[in-house]
Amino acid sequence: MSTPVATMRYPFALHTRRITRFMVVSALLLAIAVLLVLLSVVRALPASLEGLGILAYILGFVALAVLLLMLILSNEYRRSGIWIDADRVRVQFPGEKAQEMAWSDARFAVNEGEDYLRISKGKEGLGHVFGDTCYVRLHLEGLYPGQREQAEAAIAEHMEVRQPKHFTLMTLLNNKGETVARGRLYLFEHEVLCAENRGEKRVFFYAPLRKLTSVKQRDSFYVGKLECESFSIRYKDKDYVIMLGYETTIAGNIGSSSHWSVTGYAQEWVEALSSK
Repeated sequence: MSTPVATMRYPFALHTRRITRFMVVSALLLAIAVLLVLLSVVRALPASLEGLGILAYILGFVALAVLLLMLILSNEYRRSGIWIDADRVRVQFPGEKAQEMAWSDARFAVNEGEDYLRISKGKEGLGHVFGDTCYVRLHLEGLYPGQREQAEAAIAEHMEVRQPKHFTLMTLLNNKGETVARGRLYLFEHEVLCAENRGEKRVFFYAPLRKLTSVKQRDSFYVGKLECESFSIRYKDKDYVIMLGYETTIAGNIGSSSHWSVTGYAQEWVEALSSK
């Protein structure tokens, strides 16, 4: 009789620690603000410091707003994490829909590496499990380094965990120059993988390098004055245009803002993809 494999959960402890720090600082500032307001009300402050009462009100409202937000996030993180089951991997990250994939549907996992985590500051996610048509974002950036090693080892018991030779964020276009998706491009030893970075997390193609019928540089695209080089890949009679530029969107309290950045050079990618 086989012993059932226990589910392993990896909470996002690194992110939780940061939230706890914000909560402590906010609570201290709120306490100081309340004390100053009380002193102002009972006229216990010197005449030269009476203006502190107004500042204390403002500080108190800001500290309370931050504290409430951190409490909400803390509650979300308590219910979040990565679950490694015997038959699947599940991920629940605050602000995102629950993700899961059966091991039988997964091809391999990818860890982009600590250098990528440092450069991206964890904003684009670290660690992914890829299937034929979609993938699961693991959010390993929310774990301590020791946790990441343990989670990766647990995943490696079910499938290969790979590190790409080259990786970049990019924009996938069609032949008309129209945007298909913001994407992720991976080059492994003998294969190339193109996937959507956000949204539906689609996998557009996973192709052996020897089966690419064409890889060539194209004219650059311009976003304002920013020049983004591009190249095309032909696989199974379909052309994929890769623009080496990426739009990062930052959500704020009063809306969102975005900026474009160059993410690579076409010649380097063409040479790497052509070395079959």
